[in-house]
Amino acid sequence: MGRTADQPQKRNTGPRKTGPNAVTFSGPLERDSQVTEDDMLLDDGIASDPPRSNTTAIRRTNLPIPRPPTAGLPGSPVPVRRTGGQSKQLIAPQAPPIHIQHPARNITKPQAAAAKKKVHWLLPVGIGMIAMLVLWEVGSLVLAWGLARYDDLRYGNPRTYQVDAVVGHGGDSPLHPSHFIAVNLNRQAIVVEFPAGAQSGASSYVVPYYILGPGGDLTPITLEFRDVTADGKVDMIIHIHLQSQDQTFVFVNAGTKFRPPNAKDIIHL
Repeated sequence: MGRTADQPQKRNTGPRKTGPNAVTFSGPLERDSQVTEDDMLLDDGIASDPPRSNTTAIRRTNLPIPRPPTAGLPGSPVPVRRTGGQSKQLIAPQAPPIHIQHPARNITKPQAAAAKKKVHWLLPVGIGMIAMLVLWEVGSLVLAWGLARYDDLRYGNPRTYQVDAVVGHGGDSPLHPSHFIAVNLNRQAIVVEFPAGAQSGASSYVVPYYILGPGGDLTPITLEFRDVTADGKVDMIIHIHLQSQDQTFVFVNAGTKFRPPNAKDIIHL
């Protein structure tokens, strides 16, 4: 009956001869039956390898596929084999920690406040001058507007001024003075006289020039009566109140009416 593959083979402990020139061993070949712990520790690579065949043919289909080397990463640590005389288990050295550097992010950091630059002294002076000019212009416009509203209330539109005076015309007296009306009519100063207050003998006097300039038609006109020629008679002085200055024009008292001045008249205002 043939031997099966599962039955263990028995070692021949006695002398065996296989031929005429066979070598005879004087004693049994015994192998140390003591198995140490070290013999049981096999490398990972050896323990995982399948049993090799007795043929010389190399099977290339089962060859391991080469792996590309990984740059920058250390390989797996291989445990150190212990010898038979070593009683304590060696601890495999630990691999050093791997530090992976991440690319720096563009993180904006708050910048320190820039140092304040010194301001030249001409800058505040210039700003102050400009502010003064603006205030001057605005103030002038406001003042002109306010004066125009005041003249509207006092003189009306067209500008009209009325006054009573005793000038010796038409038998006027303090009880019945002459009445005068001064009007700025289309930039022309016109004065109307009612002697002793009577409308029948009314006379008009026109200033021989126009009132020029902006707002000339809104310029008020007033009257004043006093002797400026030193002849003992009350003369009529017309005041034209312009925005920049006042202009005057004199009508000389001729006894019954007023007349424009001539070269012979010496006027003392």
